[in-house]
Amino acid sequence: MPAGHILRFRRNHLGGGIYILISGEDLLTQRKSFKYTWLLGAALLLAYVLDNQVFGPQIGGFLGNYLLPTLMWGLIIVLILWLPRVRAAGKLRLHRLVCYLALMCVVINLLGELLQGMLVTFGRSPYDRSLAGVIINLITISTFIIGLEMSRHWLLNRHFLKRPIIGIPLIALLFSLFSIPLNKITNLSDGMAVTKFIGMDVLPELGQNMLATYLVFLEGPVPAILYQGGLILFERLSPVLPNADWAMETLLGILAPVLGLVLVKSIYQEETGEIRVSSREDNPLGWILTSLAVILILWFSVGVFSYTPRVIVSGSMRPGIDIGDIVIIKETDGSQVQLGDIIMFPLGN
Repeated sequence: MPAGHILRFRRNHLGGGIYILISGEDLLTQRKSFKYTWLLGAALLLAYVLDNQVFGPQIGGFLGNYLLPTLMWGLIIVLILWLPRVRAAGKLRLHRLVCYLALMCVVINLLGELLQGMLVTFGRSPYDRSLAGVIINLITISTFIIGLEMSRHWLLNRHFLKRPIIGIPLIALLFSLFSIPLNKITNLSDGMAVTKFIGMDVLPELGQNMLATYLVFLEGPVPAILYQGGLILFERLSPVLPNADWAMETLLGILAPVLGLVLVKSIYQEETGEIRVSSREDNPLGWILTSLAVILILWFSVGVFSYTPRVIVSGSMRPGIDIGDIVIIKETDGSQVQLGDIIMFPLGN
């Protein structure tokens, strides 16, 4: 056999096989080829545009909201099955464990939803819960989740199998943007709308996608399908949903996937022997407290607690307050203001 060549064994349909001579240079070119990645990326981008600009807004009804999206994601599933196969990074013997952990993450999220409703109130679900509606929703949701998580698995484990530190956040961010409806972005009108959008949509989506991406990195699309499918099915099939304000929804929407990620990572690494149970590097309490601190800082910055930090940009209050100073403002109706107090009030715009 010439130098720089290898033999690849290919099994035929009769159970036998033949050896095919492939040059090392050709094999390296195939491994580095991005043509399949561009093809899948174009399919996902087209799906996003059709979902947000054509199917629902332009066509509507059963055809636009259910039938066409189902056919579209079915074609994406067929496309992924046609692409070269990729493997996950985890151990096959732990596949069932990771599936169970994914379901536990769904339970954690459901407990968070229950806590929201108990602290505030529950409202009636806006989704159709008739038998026909449930069946249609199940079919539509199933094709969407399966196609999405198969795409996530293929992109992550084809290109970042050896570089998860880069790949997991990158793919999670990409699929977070993909999961947010375009009209929510285009309808942002002011700073508070942007803040609520980040708190209620961006951060929870990013947390859920980080967890789903870690699941597909470990054991492929099945655990992520169980996790994402469980969340969406609960939302669509539950007769009541929590009617919490945006601040509480942000808090629990971030904490639930963070707790799930810590749970999966800790148990999986203990099972594989990567860490000892007493390891300090991945202390779940540290992750939880850090996430809670970040959320509280965000709330404080936007005035959830009636106190808001402001940066002084003019010199009108010199010498008492200079340009660049930070002041803390408490919202008041005016009845508590006394002579000599320093106030900030709207003037025109």
